[in-house]
Formats: sequence, C-alpha cells, structure tokens
Amino acid sequence: MRRLESELPERSPPLVTHAHPQFDRRAILALLSGLAGCGEPAGPQRSRIDTAWHRADLEALLQRWSRHSPRPDGSFQLAFDRAWTPQPQAELELTGQARLVYAFAAGHELTQERRYLDLARRGADLLLERFHDPLHGGFFHTLAPDGSPRAMHKRAYGHAFALLALAELYRVGRDARHRDAALRAWAEIETGFFDAMGGLVNECGRDFKPFPGARTQNPVMHMFEAVLALAEGSGDKAAQAGARRLGDFVAYRLLQGQAESDGGGARIPEWYDEAWKPLPSKDAGGYIDLGHQFEWSHLLTTGAAVSPVYPQVAERVLAYALAAGYDEIDGGCGTRAFPDGARADASKGWWQQAECLHALLVAAQASGRNDLWRRYEQTLGLVREQLVDAGQGGWQAAYALPCRSGGCKDEQPDPYHMVRLHQAALKLAT
Repeated sequence: MRRLESELPERSPPLVTHAHPQFDRRAILALLSGLAGCGEPAGPQRSRIDTAWHRADLEALLQRWSRHSPRPDGSFQLAFDRAWTPQPQAELELTGQARLVYAFAAGHELTQERRYLDLARRGADLLLERFHDPLHGGFFHTLAPDGSPRAMHKRAYGHAFALLALAELYRVGRDARHRDAALRAWAEIETGFFDAMGGLVNECGRDFKPFPGARTQNPVMHMFEAVLALAEGSGDKAAQAGARRLGDFVAYRLLQGQAESDGGGARIPEWYDEAWKPLPSKDAGGYIDLGHQFEWSHLLTTGAAVSPVYPQVAERVLAYALAAGYDEIDGGCGTRAFPDGARADASKGWWQQAECLHALLVAAQASGRNDLWRRYEQTLGLVREQLVDAGQGGWQAAYALPCRSGGCKDEQPDPYHMVRLHQAALKLAT
C-alpha cells in the first residue's frame, strides 16, 4: 500500500499511530495473508464482476419492493416480515422514504422500467410537499400517518438521504424541478448543519438551532455521498465545493493513520465529542465501524474528480478495513473494532457485507489486484449463500450470520445498500 501523496504536502492527513485490533482467528492467518497479498500482483485489467448475478438480484429486489411498498398517498410502506406481510408503521421517517426514492430512481436507470421512475417521482413529491419545512427550510424528521408533521426537528443523517434521493432522481429523470429542489436542500444544509469545526451537527431544532451532544462521522459520510451525486448530476460548482469541504474534513481531521509496521493503513473512528475528538475506548463508547470503513473506501474512490488525494486515502482505509475486519477463511467482514485494543466484534451483519463487497469490487476494478478479486469472489459467495433469500425474496436481516444460529430477524431490510452495490457493479462492468 503506497503512502498518501497530497497535492498539499503541508496539509497531508496526519499519521497517527494506533495498534489496530485483530480477530483471534486471524492470528493464525497473519503470515499466510501477508504472503498472499505479496504473491498476487495485479494482472491484466479484466473485470471479474459477476454482472449476471448483480442484475438478477437487483431486479428481484426492485420487483418485490415495487409490488409491496407503494401506498396511495405516494409514501412507502417499509416495515415487512420475511413473507412481505406489512407490519405496523406508526409514522413516516425521512430516511427510509428517501432511500426508496433513490432505489427506484437508480432502478429505472439500470432496468429502464418506467414504473420505477414513476414511483420515485411520487415519493419525491411527498418529500417536497410534506416533509419539507415551508417556514425554516430543511426536512422534518417524521410525519404522522395522515401526512402532517410529527417530529419537526432536523437530522443531518435524514437530510443526506433526502439530498441523495433528489440528486439521483434529477440525474436519471432530468426534471429541472428536482435539480432545483436538490440545490435548495444543499443550501439549507450548508446553512443549518455545519459546525465551527467543519463537521456536521447530528440534530437541530425546527429552526436549525443545534442540539448539544456527541458527534458521529455517519451523517458526514452520507452527506459526502449525496453531494457527490449532486455534483455529478448537475455540474454545480457549489456542490463540487461542498464535496471537497466534507472530504477534506475527513481526510485532514478525522483520519487516523496507522504505522507502516501495521500496514500503513488508516481508519475513521465512529464517535467524537463536540470538538471532534474521538472517544478513546470501548467503555467510553468509542469504536471503529468496519462496514463504514469499507463504505468510505468506495466513496472516496468515487471522489477522485473532486480531489486526487481521495483515492489514495481510500487505499489506506481499505488496507485498515481488510487487516482489522476481513475474514480470510469465510469471506466478509466483522462489525466493529475498538481504539483501545479491545477484542473486535466479528459478527457479520447484512449491510456490512454489502458494503464490503461494494468496496472490494470498486478497488479491484480500479487496481486489477488479484488479491482483491479473490476476496470479492469469496465474499460474493458468502452473500449468495447466506444473505439472499431465494424463497421469499430480498436479503436476510442478518445481524450475526449464520441465520441458523438465530442471528437474523423476521424482517425485510430496505434495499438501499444492495441497490448501491448493484448500481456500482453494473456501471463499472460496462
């Protein structure tokens, strides 16, 4: 893994040395894994993405969600058991509604099914007519079943998905109304959520007065994802600058470098105090979300158009994620590592496997590294065998694979992570 070479050397992301935790079972594989990595150089630039599987799973997901989720008012039913029986849904929450808008917009582009675009547009109408606050701007957190505002505070995490939904819908459908709404949403986010340190406040009141409390990188990550999509779809200079603002905040403030003796990787902690100082230990609430490391890896690679530094940061984050969380025996990744060396949580959740697979295919396609293609194929086998529900459809709501050990819930997880995965795979393979 090469070292980061910033176009601004005096501001290069700092190398902060931390000893990363290892899974116990990985100790016996340390030498083998190191040798495997060294012995598998990049080969010919040939894609090994299984496009047939990615397309088939995408279509199976969208067919079921389009059949079961639409409601007469344009909103989406999100709560289902494994058999797609609707479960009580006492309110409409911004994040889930926006994620379905995104999924159907992306699905239309990849399948050319008109009904998916129609569903995305209806869902966007609900976001703009019911969730958007006409007084202070931004989006309410939840609506009551009748469509009236219920929780009127503002969450950065939900706003990131509202922005992603509108940006994706404009990119795919080219309706200027959605472009204008996305640009307005970004302007409201910039005004309302950024703090003095350059990060995002988690929650605000209706008037955007920030709530005190800890910070987390999660809304920063998804806002980076959303404003990248807006910049790509619209070409707007303010959106491009916003993506650079968020990406630099992560690369130059949140990133924690690892010593060269530990592989030269880097990690992004999950929780911080109000001054963006990471929580120091497991007991203090500090941890490194391994799924988010893989997610940051592919998002930063996508951010190459914003800064040539970001793909180099992505390599370091992926190196850490593989060393700290990848299962070389069965494929896939664990859930959490801890900054104080506490034993890592090797449980395998459904969305972490989607993000692990997503990062591996993006990095393998970009680099041609055979060790990454091998891990992509290994993790794809795990996903197909243990997560895809061939009988009921959808994915297993796994929080600790395998499901036979009781680590899966009787519910349908929403398709956001899976659609993002398949979208990347099908676009990269073309």
